Formats: sequence, C-alpha cells, structure tokens
Amino acid sequence: MTDRPRILVPTDFSKHSMLAIAHAGVLADALGAEIVMMSNLNLPEQQALESFAMAERISIDAAAKNQLVMLAGEHAPGVEATPVVAHFDTPAGGVLAVADSENVDMIVIASHGRSGMTRWLLGSVAEKVARGSGVPVTIVPARG
Repeated sequence: MTDRPRILVPTDFSKHSMLAIAHAGVLADALGAEIVMMSNLNLPEQQALESFAMAERISIDAAAKNQLVMLAGEHAPGVEATPVVAHFDTPAGGVLAVADSENVDMIVIASHGRSGMTRWLLGSVAEKVARGSGVPVTIVPARG
C-alpha cells in the first residue's frame, strides 16, 4: 500500500466514462496519484463483456478487469491503475462501497447528461454518488 493519493474512476464502458478516465488521468499525473478503475457489473456491463469473455475463455470478472486496465492505458497513459470489479444492486451504492473499501481520496465520475423524464425515472448516479460520498467528487459532464 502506498501513501499516494487514490482516485476512484467508476466506468460503465460508455463513451462518457472515457471522458472521466481521461480527466482522472490528468489529475493523477499532476498529483502523483494512482487511479482505481472500477466497474459495477450489472446487466448492461455484463452483456457488453460476455462475447469478449467467451472469446478469451475467461470469466466476466476477468474480462472486466482486463478492459479496465486497457482503458486506463488508453485514456490515462503512464498512470498506475488498479482494476476493481464489484457486484452491487445499484450503481451508486457500488461506487460508494468501493470508495470506502479502497480508501480513495477522490472520485471522478462521468455524467450521462440525462434530463427530463429519463433523469426522473433513472435518477443520476453521479448526483447520488456526490450526495453520499465522504470524499470530494468531480463530475465530468457528458459534453466533456
């Protein structure tokens, strides 16, 4: 375990998440921090990884970890990244639980830019994380 700051970057493998990874990479580089790449494997994420996992003959968790490491290398090059795969019922609850268990100092999360009825029905994961977090949260807007 290092004394370096740790930045949690939750991803659902969407293009919006890539913006958050890039922002976290810039912050980590400037602060000498490491990033904790996290995915909470719910149905959409599992579906996205199933074909990759089957082709590689590995578990979905292993496929997710491989993808997290690859994404960190692409969008936050040169920054140390630790992959974490979680299985929580709600995305925001998963992010907050991992933030606690991984002892992070900050969370950088993407906003999907939902509005109107969609936001009302689905809620904003980023907003729930910001409200429930005990550490600073940076929300990267969908527009970058």
